[in-house]
Amino acid sequence: MKRREFLRKLGVGSLAALGMPYFAAAQARPVKLATLLPLTGPFAFAGNAGREGFVDGVEYVNEVLGGIGGRRLELIVEDTGYDVARGTAAFNRVVARERPDELLFVYGDSTGLSKALAPEIARTNLPYSATSFSNELADPRTYPTIFVFGPTYNDMMEALLRQVRLQRPRARIAFVYSNTEFGRDPIPYGRERARALGMEVVHEEVTPPAFTDATPVVLNLRRANPDFVILQGYALSVEPLILRAAREQGLQAQFMGTYYSAELALIQRAGPAAEGFTVTYHNAYWYEALIPAVEEMRRFRQRKGRDASYRPTYYMGSLAVAFGIAEAMRRAAQAGRLTRAGVVEHLEKIGDYNAMGLVRDFNFVNHRLPQTRLFRASVREGRFNAITDWLRLG
Repeated sequence: MKRREFLRKLGVGSLAALGMPYFAAAQARPVKLATLLPLTGPFAFAGNAGREGFVDGVEYVNEVLGGIGGRRLELIVEDTGYDVARGTAAFNRVVARERPDELLFVYGDSTGLSKALAPEIARTNLPYSATSFSNELADPRTYPTIFVFGPTYNDMMEALLRQVRLQRPRARIAFVYSNTEFGRDPIPYGRERARALGMEVVHEEVTPPAFTDATPVVLNLRRANPDFVILQGYALSVEPLILRAAREQGLQAQFMGTYYSAELALIQRAGPAAEGFTVTYHNAYWYEALIPAVEEMRRFRQRKGRDASYRPTYYMGSLAVAFGIAEAMRRAAQAGRLTRAGVVEHLEKIGDYNAMGLVRDFNFVNHRLPQTRLFRASVREGRFNAITDWLRLG
């Protein structure tokens, strides 16, 4: 399909098809999206890739889609260092500085930060999401303006345990997780669900979010002798270390992880030890050439003089979120409701919009997107390959 025809199907005008914005920058005040990301600290790799995704998404919305109802979408970026106190201070700074009729969305960096901010988010009726997929946050009765742009960690655990049951119904399970809100979030559900499915939880290992020697962890796993080990609460900070140590010590268990482990850097860092590592992942990979967004954003980055080679999963997730937020804003503007309440309203009914294939759809159920796919690492190919179609998770 030619690009002009493709953009017409998205509802983009002829000027946008030529790559030209069709609004005047000074026509109206900007609409603002603030992002609080870990640009430093243990998850800086993910945070900086995410920032890049938001930058590209916002620039694409402005330069190709014409902004938000004739208004420019402006991105605000603050570094949190993956620290709740720093993130809270950044949030308070942004909210105090910006006008409520301009700041229409805030995106945070973690489960811990999101829970800390939740009362103030509720008080200000501020639309909010985060890198977190916390089950607690996906509750519109308690948090009516918070959205989880993917399945919750409980959903991801469900998907992995279903796969375990297919492979070995009476499997022995071990959980290895970080001592963070991120790490602990789905473990109670995982324990209960594994037992309900007839599996035995034989070991749990709680670690810092980053460390340099995985030998003690793997020695404990060898004593427990699990069939499957599920890692949770890391973002490439230790998974390669654990996989390499497990291979060196002859541990035969199959390893699994959730969204933040589903990145090619894991294969590159772990080498042969990554073979067969199974993950949940709900966005497109940059190498999925049949996804319209991949080709479109590759061309966009080339026009901007930016590197168009492989972009990490954290980039792809942030790009999808940026497009989803912008689409809800655009629909709210068309309805004459470009307000915080209007953005929430239109996110709740955004439905089949899929950000050019970056997600299956934005059909929120209890303010989350309850679907994912499972992928398995192939060291020879240097990529994760899908082993399931889309799984619906309640």
